Amino acid sequence: MAWLVVITLASLVHLQSVSSIFLPYWKAKNHTENSFHIPLNALAVDADVAKFGTKMSFLQNMSKEHSLDERCETGLPMSIAWHHYAPYVTMHNSVHKKKVGFTVAGMFPAMLTQILSSCCHPNSSVTFGKFLRSARHGEESFVENNFDITFPLYGYEALSNSFRSHAFISLVRAPRVILLVHDNQSHTQTSVLVKAIIGAWPMLIFILVTALFSGIVLWFLDHNQNPDEFPPPFLRGAWEGFWWALVTMTTVGYGDRSPKSPLGRVFCIVWIITGVIIVSIFTALVTASLSASTYPNFNIHGSKIGAVNGSEEFRLGVSMNADMKVFLNVMQITKELLKNEIDGALVDNYVITHFLEFIKDEPIRVEKYIEHPITYGVVLARNSSRLERCIRHYIINYPQEIFERIAENLIPLKNPTDDVSQQLKAAESLFYQEKMFSHIMFAGLGLVGTLFLVGIIWEFAYRRPKIKNQRICLGPKMTFSSDDETVKLQATDESPVAKLDDMIGHVA
Repeated sequence: MAWLVVITLASLVHLQSVSSIFLPYWKAKNHTENSFHIPLNALAVDADVAKFGTKMSFLQNMSKEHSLDERCETGLPMSIAWHHYAPYVTMHNSVHKKKVGFTVAGMFPAMLTQILSSCCHPNSSVTFGKFLRSARHGEESFVENNFDITFPLYGYEALSNSFRSHAFISLVRAPRVILLVHDNQSHTQTSVLVKAIIGAWPMLIFILVTALFSGIVLWFLDHNQNPDEFPPPFLRGAWEGFWWALVTMTTVGYGDRSPKSPLGRVFCIVWIITGVIIVSIFTALVTASLSASTYPNFNIHGSKIGAVNGSEEFRLGVSMNADMKVFLNVMQITKELLKNEIDGALVDNYVITHFLEFIKDEPIRVEKYIEHPITYGVVLARNSSRLERCIRHYIINYPQEIFERIAENLIPLKNPTDDVSQQLKAAESLFYQEKMFSHIMFAGLGLVGTLFLVGIIWEFAYRRPKIKNQRICLGPKMTFSSDDETVKLQATDESPVAKLDDMIGHVA
């Protein structure tokens, strides 16, 4: 029976949990004293469903005959209208006092049960209510004045005490909004590396031009006193000067070319300082390009951003020139985000702490925190001035109890992306974690191994046998010489190398 009711109500609000990173909240739990239990026959929905709201006409007639203040003072039934928005309000099917229905829990029910027990008659209780599709629907619903307390609704600083001629009481203030984005890469990190280097081509051209200019100047200053290293012919001399300028500006300094004239050496000092600065600028430019491109930076302006319909996050996205898409709940937003139907999602930081544990299992990351406080509160029906004063008095005098109810419904989870710096992660993925780079690395290893094998074969199969044959052909020839007394064996080297050594010795 309970599972059939769950499916029926889920179909009414069009909730789909497939491909969503959030757990469905239609899971049976035990009813607690810090929550409201609404039986099926006292639950109003925007559809004609059997067994839903069969006692609603009787209860609503009672509400019209007695104001909220009167029912609060005498212990008559009260009503609520709510929409699901975890962790502020959650709901699950339950059985309480042998009545099948739904338990409405979360921050707001926990605070309201405590407040109503302090402000109303001991026998007062919330016994009927209405399930709203969204906050926008809630704003339209309480105007009819059919239900006593509507929550959670968004408040505004300019209208902190009233909303559409109804009393508005602020209960929770979320300090910031979080931007969620899909953690995918449209370009590989290796391609980013190549593009970053290619993108610096103007600076590279500038380096080559300045090096050629410096080489020509040095050739002009030094070719008369140093013709061996900087030949007088212009093309040969300019080429040698260009080689010297490049080697000098990169601080390699082979030493095969160096100026000899005083003016040439003065110019060399100036070029060394200038060249080091130019190369440093080029290195910094490439490094900055890699740093900016490897760590993904999301631009919210003009992007498709999802938010809950009627939420303050939606208004924030509009003010930031985003292409806003509205959804009934956060579950639908994340489903579309995983399908890449939207580029990002705006959610307040209390909501994300309730579901943050599941982000690590999906390609979704927290892009940024936006300092934008959001106020959530309740709206009371008309003719409730006494209850309004009591609630405001309770909030002022018992802030610790209110805060405890908030803390009980928050899960202080750490962002999984904080374990490893995103910049470090992006830098690492630029090389050994990139598939394209891995292919290049393995191809390079294969090529080096092949060349090494070919070199070994060439060394032992061709070069060494050839040298051995040359030594045999050009080796020293042994001759004998003798005199009257003894016969001595003397080695006479008649190889070409030995003859050349003899000629050099005679000349010396």
